[in-house]
This record gives sequence, C-alpha cells and structure tokens, in this order.
Amino acid sequence: MKKYYYLVATPESLIASHLAPSDFGNYLAVGAKKQIRGQAIFFEIDPDRTKLNQDYINMKMKQYDDGEPKRSVYLSIYRTFENIPLRALRNLYLATDDGRVLEIEPRDFVESKPDDIHLYQQFVPITTRVASKLNPTDFIRFLTDTTKPVSAPKVFMADLKLNELVHNPNAPLGDLPYPNPEHLRDCIKRLKETPGRQTKTVLRFLRDDIPYRTIKTGFFVGDKDHYLFYPFPSVADLEGKYFHWWRSALVKHY
Repeated sequence: MKKYYYLVATPESLIASHLAPSDFGNYLAVGAKKQIRGQAIFFEIDPDRTKLNQDYINMKMKQYDDGEPKRSVYLSIYRTFENIPLRALRNLYLATDDGRVLEIEPRDFVESKPDDIHLYQQFVPITTRVASKLNPTDFIRFLTDTTKPVSAPKVFMADLKLNELVHNPNAPLGDLPYPNPEHLRDCIKRLKETPGRQTKTVLRFLRDDIPYRTIKTGFFVGDKDHYLFYPFPSVADLEGKYFHWWRSALVKHY
C-alpha cells in the first residue's frame, strides 16, 4: 500500500500512514473507534526531501491481517518541525472536529493592506497568542532571530482577525469569539502607547481548538531565512466550492 508522511501540528508529531490526506484528517479528528473529536492541522511531506528512518518505517508500516490499512505510525514527537526542512512541506490540511478536511496549497504572500496591529496564534513550538506591530514575515524573523537570547529555530502560526479593534481597541468584538476581550483590548492599547514595544502576549497557551472563522489571511511556517504561506480561502470560496467544509467549521460538534 502507498505510504504517506504527515507533519502534524496538533500536537506536534511526524506520522507515517497508509491513509490519503482526507482520510487521515478524518482519522485524526474523529478517530477510528475511540469516539474522540477534535480539530487537526497537518502538512503532507515529501519523503525524498527529508531524512526518515526507512528501516523502521518498513518494519512498522504493514497492513493488518484483515487487510485494513495502517492508520498511524509515529516517527517523531519532539522538536519535529525544526527537523523537517521547509522544502519537504507539501500542502496544508485543516480538519474540522467532525472530520471534514480542507486542502490548501502554498502561495506567495502579499500584504494588501498593512495594519498597525496584528494578532498571531502560534502552534509550534509554543501555542502562545500574541499581539504585534510586526507584519507576519517580520514577526517570523523576529521570533527566529537566533542572535537574541529568546528565539525559536522555526515557527508555525496563523494570523487572526481583529476587525475594528485594529483601529479602535474599544470597538465591539462583533462575531470574534475571543476570551476575555477586555484583556485583548488592554494589550492592543499598551502596544499602541509604547513606541519601542513590538509584541504583547494575549494568551500564554491555546486552551481549545481555534475557530477557523477567526483566520485572517492564512497560515505561515518559517525560519530566519525562508517561510511558506498557506492562504485561507476567501469568503466567496468558503461559501461556494468549500461550502460543506465551511458549514462544518462554523459548528462545534462536541
């Protein structure tokens, strides 16, 4: 059977599987017989562009006696993203908590309308949510600058919507489901009022699945030299060709 290789962000891991991406995403989100539910975010990777223990993979990746495919063989669970080169990453997949999977191809990032304040949700290596004056590519370079005492070799994150809060911290949140809105407003105010400050922590760690409807432009993965951008679909595409996935993403099923 064909082998697939996945770099998973929720939680960070490298997994080999006989399942194609849509089936693998469904498996991660709802399980086989465990009756679990939860969001899943992962990349498919090109095995020819990274180092893998093929002897171990060949030993473990054998279908079951009844012919069922091997759903998952864990190859790494620690510092996985930093050890997979960006050139090995293929498409990104977003699974809803009831197992519907959206595929996103990487594209060039063009910031059409720069904002004064951004909101970033990090997934790897930490799950901190941060408000920042830096645009996404500058924020990645800021976090991966190894000349600083605090840095990371690689970052995977999404930028989130702030709507009118970008211009007015006291504006209503509207449909943004962020916890503790007064704290978010205070973080934005402090950034605006402190000229030399570039970032302000909003949440120290992600406590639950991230609502996909809060995604602004998309997902970014990068290091100090390079990055990849995976654009989140437009509202027109979400309500059109991705309607079933989008309808699932708007509802929490557990």
